[in-house]
Amino acid sequence: MSLLLFKIAITPLLVLGATLLQRRFGGSIGGLLTGLPLTSAPLSVFLAVQNGPGFASRAAVGTLLGLTGTAGFCATYARAARGRRWAPALLLASLASAGLFLLLARLPQRPGMAAAMVFPALVALALLAGRQGPILQTPHPWWDLPARMAFALAVVLGITAASLHLGATWSGLLAALPVLSATMGGFTHRQAGPEAARALLRGIIVGCLGAATFNLVVALGLQRGGLAAAYGVAVLGALGAAALGHVAFASGGGAAQLLREVLRRA
Repeated sequence: MSLLLFKIAITPLLVLGATLLQRRFGGSIGGLLTGLPLTSAPLSVFLAVQNGPGFASRAAVGTLLGLTGTAGFCATYARAARGRRWAPALLLASLASAGLFLLLARLPQRPGMAAAMVFPALVALALLAGRQGPILQTPHPWWDLPARMAFALAVVLGITAASLHLGATWSGLLAALPVLSATMGGFTHRQAGPEAARALLRGIIVGCLGAATFNLVVALGLQRGGLAAAYGVAVLGALGAAALGHVAFASGGGAAQLLREVLRRA
């Protein structure tokens, strides 16, 4: 019950904070913060306290793998946003993400193997999302924020109800479902246009590099040490990886251009 109450309390607040930061600092920063483990990190702590470090470690591997599905959602939406309205783009991205999650659930749940797949995939998907064009500044209706918060909360409650009887693998995977990405991306596309949504979603993928680092450290750290040390190092690693990713990709730096050229010639 405490876990459910936590989700009910934190999800609308996260949507509120991410939306305000997006409006204040732009889509890349708003997306970067949305991609960080703002929900999966507290949920991992809950799992460790309620079910033990071993369960939380296995769930962290599932969440690490699931970030590929989250990034796949964002990249698919970013590509589909051009030339489509928000509803078809959201549907295509959701179908692609669902397929990825079903595939990820069948993979071996080993931290090293997961990391070797996830980090290159995140880099490739960040490049695939592309750079956004000019973003139009549009006014926001009064109901925009309440609607975002209500939609995200409804989705989280549905996922929680479905995951109550699932094991560590699906508990971890479901923690990575792109609830915030779908909420923020869909509403941003509808209100500010496809280019604003692309900037946000690309930022989320970059933020997922931080989330991936967090979950990798947790998966390994909980097997070897105490909770406080594992989660402390994981938080620092997440912030460092997200900052490096933003410099390399979200800002359109030289590293991103070099990697894009390498992929083009490969």
